[in-house]
Amino acid sequence: MSNVAKIITDAILKKMEDAENLGTSFRWVKPWNSGLDRAYSYDTQIPYKGVNRLLLENDEYLTFNKMQEINQQKGTPEYQIRKGARSNIVCYYNITPIKDEQTGEPMIDEFTGKELKRGFLKYYRVFSKGDIVRKDNGESLPSKFNFEHFSHEEATEQMKEALDRFNRLFNYYCEKNGIEVQVVQDGTQAYFSHNMKIRVPDISNFNSIYNWVHTVAHEMAHSTGMFLGRFKDQEPKAIEEAMKSYSKEELVAEITAEMLCSELHIPDDSETPDNAVAYIHSWSSYLKDRPNEIVSAAAKAESACEMIMECLREMELEEQKVLNEHTEEER
Repeated sequence: MSNVAKIITDAILKKMEDAENLGTSFRWVKPWNSGLDRAYSYDTQIPYKGVNRLLLENDEYLTFNKMQEINQQKGTPEYQIRKGARSNIVCYYNITPIKDEQTGEPMIDEFTGKELKRGFLKYYRVFSKGDIVRKDNGESLPSKFNFEHFSHEEATEQMKEALDRFNRLFNYYCEKNGIEVQVVQDGTQAYFSHNMKIRVPDISNFNSIYNWVHTVAHEMAHSTGMFLGRFKDQEPKAIEEAMKSYSKEELVAEITAEMLCSELHIPDDSETPDNAVAYIHSWSSYLKDRPNEIVSAAAKAESACEMIMECLREMELEEQKVLNEHTEEER
């Protein structure tokens, strides 16, 4: 598992290095850009999860073998890999029973009576849909999605709607989970406290809406640790330290925040941050000697993101129910 994890970590570190060399900001997850909100399997249209969201751009991906299958279908043009195209790593994690070498039967834990299992991690390579082209005219493989496009004039209204939806989610999530919210005008700190408080500066103190949402989402992500077992059996002091230093928990919160921004269709209206190089250096230094951290953190971030998105689904169902009741009364 560690060898595969190192390959995946090296791929993430390469993205950091490229961002630094190009002078651009580094994002764990690509922000939503009015096209696809994340990476999808071309074959199944199922979104990739966990660390794959960090490894892949927002696009559709398929293996070389899947392209060959398409070529064998009747009535379809023949496709090939675009010259110079590079494959992308996709990670696959699963759990399998441990079997007795002699009998082949699953081994049982003598204390719990449950089957013993081990996790395994492997990777394979995929190509972007745009790199699969027709041999006759060079056209890319057609998308299986209907892309939504926005004009420049619609961008402001789009951001307003996305921000309003996020703010409603933030308030609903905190109320449901008993979290006190403190929004401080001209505040200088943002944090989640183990005694169930989220404190953030007012939105007017941020130079972009994306940075406000990302900051609040980051603290929401920390709070999920109280419900998802990340802080199990930890003392309050240890919890606070985990949320202040470069650590696995901080990595989970960073990745979760960017997953949420993409899921909620928050356009990135921020400029390249001044501390982009320092940010990249700090995380690259942290990850270099910890090849398993990124895979583990991304999996935990996926769970945290799903918990918050489940609140969004509950909230919007309740809102729709109220709307329907009002409509019935008007009739």
